Order: sequence, then C-alpha cells, then structure tokens
Amino acid sequence: MNPVVRQRLVGTLVLLAMAVVFWPIIFVSPEMKTSIVIDEPPPVPVIDTEPLPDLISPKEKISSTVVAPSYDEEAQALADRKTLINAEQDVAQTTVNLAPADTLETIDLSRKAPSPIVPDSSGFPITWVLQVATVSTQERAASLVDQLVSKGYEAFASSFASNDKILWRVQIGPKADLARFDPIKLEVDKALRVESVIVRYRQ
Repeated sequence: MNPVVRQRLVGTLVLLAMAVVFWPIIFVSPEMKTSIVIDEPPPVPVIDTEPLPDLISPKEKISSTVVAPSYDEEAQALADRKTLINAEQDVAQTTVNLAPADTLETIDLSRKAPSPIVPDSSGFPITWVLQVATVSTQERAASLVDQLVSKGYEAFASSFASNDKILWRVQIGPKADLARFDPIKLEVDKALRVESVIVRYRQ
C-alpha cells in the first residue's frame, strides 16, 4: 500500500477515535441530578403526665357489680321469736328422743319433677332452711347441732345480733323443695316441743 494512503487511513482512524471520546463531552448536555428534599421532622409527641388511677383488683370489680340478695327480714324476725328457747330450758335433754333422719316417712315425689331452683332478682338461688331453735349461747347451739347431726340431720348454727345481744340460730338444710321439710318438721317439733319455721336460707 502506498505510504501516503496508509498515513491518511491511520490519521482518519485516530480522528474517529478522538471524536468518539470527546463527542459526549462537547455536544451532550450533562444529566442534571434532582436535589434531595428532606421532609419536615414530626411534631414532638404530647406526653400525658396525669397520674394513673388506682388499680382495682378483680375481686373488687366483681364485688362492686354483684347486688346482694334481699331477704324478708320480718319473716326471719318472726321465726327467731317463735323458735326462741329460754335459758331455763334444757336443750340437750329435749333432743334425746329425736328419731334418725333416715327413718322418717319420706314424701313420695317420684311422680313429680324436682322443683327447679328459682333465682331472685339479684340472681341468687332461692333455697330454704328449717329453723329449729334460737338460743342465747354458742355452746347450747353447738350441743343441739351435734345431736341433730348425729341423728342424720343436716344441721348448722349461725350467729346474729338482736337488741345488743348475740343469739344463735340452729337450722336444718338448705333445700330447694319445701316438701322435703314436712317429715323433718313434724319430728323436730315433737321432740323439741317447739314450732319450727321454714325461712329462706341466708347465703
């Protein structure tokens, strides 16, 4: 190849290479980067500095919502008067002749559905006890309860205040069916020479 032609080809190639390198620098506009925008900081949170209320235990919450059952106080007071045994009477001697509870004539309830336990307006079940006696000392009440229990009766004693004195009720039960007390009442009244009274059971 002619040296002159070869030089011209080499020069042309060099010019093309330079054009490729410098073309973007000279003729292409540089890319403009978008500016970074920083958001405004969030507002300072408001802290409640009021003191916390006193904690209430689950037991207190339940007791505050439960309504106490209502009792017939006049009927209970009448039962206390009718079953009151004077201090001169010997309760221990009058209970000796009690027949065992399992020997009493039972009421035939096989043809009857059992009485449902009816709740009162507060939701508490209404059950009944046979109040046997009202005595003035815990010892006399305990003696009477022991003898009733030994004969198979579900007896217990509870104290109450009356005219600045503490008296003791001796009761049998509780039962949901009033008819269950019929044979027990007959036997207890005969043995104790009292007039026992059926009253609502105080829970």
